[in-house]
Amino acid sequence: MSNISVIITCYREGNLIFEAVNSILAQTLLPLEILLVNDASSDRCTIEVCQELEQNPLVRVIWRATNGGPSVARDAGFLEAHGEILVPLDADDILPNNALFLIWETFQKYPDAGFVYGNYLRQKQANSISEIINPQDISLQSMLKAKNFSLSSNWRLIGTTPLRRSLWQAIGGYDPNFGEEDLHDVEFWIRAIASGCNYQYIPEVIYIWRKYLGSNSRKVTPLSWYRIAQKYLLIYQDLGLAYRAYELLLLGSKWLNDQKEIQHYSQEIKRCICQGKFQISTLIALGIPTAVLQSLSMRLSQRR
Repeated sequence: MSNISVIITCYREGNLIFEAVNSILAQTLLPLEILLVNDASSDRCTIEVCQELEQNPLVRVIWRATNGGPSVARDAGFLEAHGEILVPLDADDILPNNALFLIWETFQKYPDAGFVYGNYLRQKQANSISEIINPQDISLQSMLKAKNFSLSSNWRLIGTTPLRRSLWQAIGGYDPNFGEEDLHDVEFWIRAIASGCNYQYIPEVIYIWRKYLGSNSRKVTPLSWYRIAQKYLLIYQDLGLAYRAYELLLLGSKWLNDQKEIQHYSQEIKRCICQGKFQISTLIALGIPTAVLQSLSMRLSQRR
């Protein structure tokens, strides 16, 4: 046994939860406990799976009475956990069988580390070759920038990064105002990294992200990063990335068709350009027509 609590939040993942839990039961180092947080699911299969897994003495199910979304559900699991090391796992993902040992070993070696991160496998299709992702530089200076020749952000740290309970407590947990369609994990980890805590890299695969099974990544829109830029404009500015924040705020304003904000953030971006503080994504954000984003917004709302 160890001082690790694995926290799995679920809502409508059904039988996939068995695979997540079985990947924990197959670990070379077993956790202290597996907490399964059922976020007031109405899905019959998910409920039955939780009831069956509850018979395992290593598994404890937290039955939430009301649906609070991923931030609230994960906080509920962290609050109930007995371990000092918290390992989040999405209910449709799995861990390689030596992941918990590597995580535990690294925390033991670096007792001042608030969190540890490692490589992860990203599976885009069920039968496709998995891609090993090395997050590399996870400083906010690096991850809050746009990718080269793209509007997409350079964020590489997965939300299910293992951490100490003390770090979660120190930064006040997740923001309940960031829901399923928001970047709740990014919001949390911006605060964690900005806190100045120490962290360590594990040069091995410690997570398997089955991206093709998840739905949250498909819900990311310009509004998702707009909300991040709104809340953390000062951090962007302190990092010399004000132009990037204004790109995201302008794109979100165009998505909402808020003419007052479009005018304001366009002026801010032009000011950055005059100061020589911009990149290709800045010019794209400024030049992309509002009508294009409005069309995408309407199409997405129709699909939902």
